[in-house]
Amino acid sequence: MTVLPRLTLSALLLGASALTALPLAAETTLTVARSVDADGLDPQKVSTTQSSQVTDLIFDTLVSLDATGAPHPALAESWTISEDNLTYSFTIRQGLTCHDGAAFGPEDVVFTFTRAVAPETMNPRLSQYGPIESVTAEGNVVTVKMTEPYGPFLSYLGSFALPMLCKGSVAADGAFAPIGTGPFSLVEWVRNDHITLKANDAYQGFGQLVENKGRPHIDTLKLVVIPEAVARMAALRSGEVDLAEPSLEEAAMLSGEPGFKIYSADLSGQQVMAAFTWKLPPFDNPEVRRAIGMALDRDAYAAIAYEGLVSPTTCPAAPGLIGVDQEKCAEWGTKYDPDAARAIMEGLGYTPQNPLKIKLSVHALPGFDQMHQMMQQHLAEIGVEAELETREVAAFFDQMSQENQRTEGMPVLWTMGYSGVDSDYMTVMWQQPGFVNMGVGAELDTMLADQRMLTGEARVAKLQEVQKYLLENTYAVPLVSPGWNWLWASTDKIEGFKTGFVASLIFNDVKKID
Repeated sequence: MTVLPRLTLSALLLGASALTALPLAAETTLTVARSVDADGLDPQKVSTTQSSQVTDLIFDTLVSLDATGAPHPALAESWTISEDNLTYSFTIRQGLTCHDGAAFGPEDVVFTFTRAVAPETMNPRLSQYGPIESVTAEGNVVTVKMTEPYGPFLSYLGSFALPMLCKGSVAADGAFAPIGTGPFSLVEWVRNDHITLKANDAYQGFGQLVENKGRPHIDTLKLVVIPEAVARMAALRSGEVDLAEPSLEEAAMLSGEPGFKIYSADLSGQQVMAAFTWKLPPFDNPEVRRAIGMALDRDAYAAIAYEGLVSPTTCPAAPGLIGVDQEKCAEWGTKYDPDAARAIMEGLGYTPQNPLKIKLSVHALPGFDQMHQMMQQHLAEIGVEAELETREVAAFFDQMSQENQRTEGMPVLWTMGYSGVDSDYMTVMWQQPGFVNMGVGAELDTMLADQRMLTGEARVAKLQEVQKYLLENTYAVPLVSPGWNWLWASTDKIEGFKTGFVASLIFNDVKKID
């Protein structure tokens, strides 16, 4: 018999008496099957979504984002921003309690920021904190000063990337135990097998996406690891688990069966788009890029390739993020119009008999595969012969980094997905040199830098200016959102489950129905 390594909260706390007692038998247990385990529970040390989905249940955030991405009070009951956008002053709520019984206050917030930006922490999400100069507390107010304006700050403060830790999370010898103010606390973690969490009796919630602001309805939450998709679905069907990650195909099948519910990560910030090696002729001609954009039928990709489990999208940033207006983007970008696309290509000398030859470079993911086959057919109809070239993810992005630097040779149309909690990820994508060297130029660089200097409606306007530029020049063709693997299935005995930003999991409202 194989004995799994066991990590309990009491062991992590090295004998802290308040948390060594075993929990009473739970009245209601919700069992969730995931494909992989967390790789850590220290949110300042890990960055995988699978890890953050767990830490987001243990820790809370200073602000809470609503479905439009707008920030609202959470652990901070209010805040002010200086006129120069360099200083943020957060008034911390009183009466909050950490899982170890300690009061949560301004000193915990200062501790969180100080540890997060310390070089020795080696925080993989350090850049999301922005250019912090200092963090201090006076009374119940925490003041964060920046060396330069950083517009995305509040968005990241509302995400699972920047949660607030209780000081008790770090022992004197540096040992870490996840102690927060969140809806659940850690009971046990057996690596690569399960994580058990219990409801926080003292929980005070302020989330904009939940109705239940107090203790979760379920008593125990158990996250089990079942790597094989077939086994996860078998466990769901048998009632061994209540909620599970399905494959795209299984989700489509279950959506038509009575007794099951399917959930898509609508607020994940995920986006799938097509892009161009725009330095290569004839893709250096915006009209050619526009014609190709008009040939791509995003409605068909969503309905057929993704089994109707995602939605077509029109903006370079995903629905639900700040500054995203699908109607405006539809006006600025390309609409499916193969006849108009064919006319443009014929005017440039390209026909089905004399096609423009390109590569369609992709990597394999569920839904992507069938979409790419459909794209080949749609391109052929306007006089573009696309040779499909598939690579594994790491090799694909390495290849595109090279392709996007070339100025001669066969042009490449390529697809990719990306996600985030703020539209600022367009800066990472498009500001020179850009993601895999896809950066555009000085004019766009300036706009992207400017949006970081702004807040509120001024920033929204600048973000929309960025999107208009990308769409009118057809550097990007948005296709679908959310777009890939963050799907969930449950029995119809579960109600109240939701997903939040960047595929976070929300169990505050969940109830099991007999």
